Amino acid sequence: MGKKKKTDHGFGAIAQSKKVPLLVLDQKWHHLFSEDGKPKEIERLEKKVNKHLARQGRLNQELKELKALKSKLMKNIVANMDEIGEMGQETPKLKEDSRLISEINERMEKNKAELAETEEQMEAENSLLMAETMEYCYGIMNRNETERERIAIWISQTRAELKKKVFQKGTMEEKNREIYTYLHDIFGARVLEAFDLKYWAEYGGADHGKRQP
Repeated sequence: MGKKKKTDHGFGAIAQSKKVPLLVLDQKWHHLFSEDGKPKEIERLEKKVNKHLARQGRLNQELKELKALKSKLMKNIVANMDEIGEMGQETPKLKEDSRLISEINERMEKNKAELAETEEQMEAENSLLMAETMEYCYGIMNRNETERERIAIWISQTRAELKKKVFQKGTMEEKNREIYTYLHDIFGARVLEAFDLKYWAEYGGADHGKRQP
């Protein structure tokens, strides 16, 4: 048997057209799956987004450290400008600092490019995750609506049946009361009480408080 084809509701296009916040950081999003757990495809996409998120954090931290190191080296160069010789030649220390700054600049540019790529991939995966989430929620809501309609019909039918049964119960009680009254008038309370105490207590006791001698 072939794999069931998923219905396309256009959620992918909707998610891509919107600026979707990172779902993995939203506790309300996680709560959507608290009862049945996350489907495999949503778990797969969640792991990919988390991987990009961790990479983004690492790159941002490294950029922060590189920026601080560059600033420190620049301050060193400014503080040691008087070490430049009469011919304008830099000292070995200044040359080394300049070389390090150049390397830092290259590394920062590389990190910025990698960070932009990471954020682009993370946004794309997050949009896919949003589309899968919408598909999952849509399915639950559809099933719930179908079940809700079934229950509503059952309640309506049960209510009508209940009214019918209540009416039947009242009719039967009234008929029994009528029959008991008739028998009471013919045979007397003592005979009926001996015949069945249940009917005497329910019908005779209330309507015929005085027993015949």
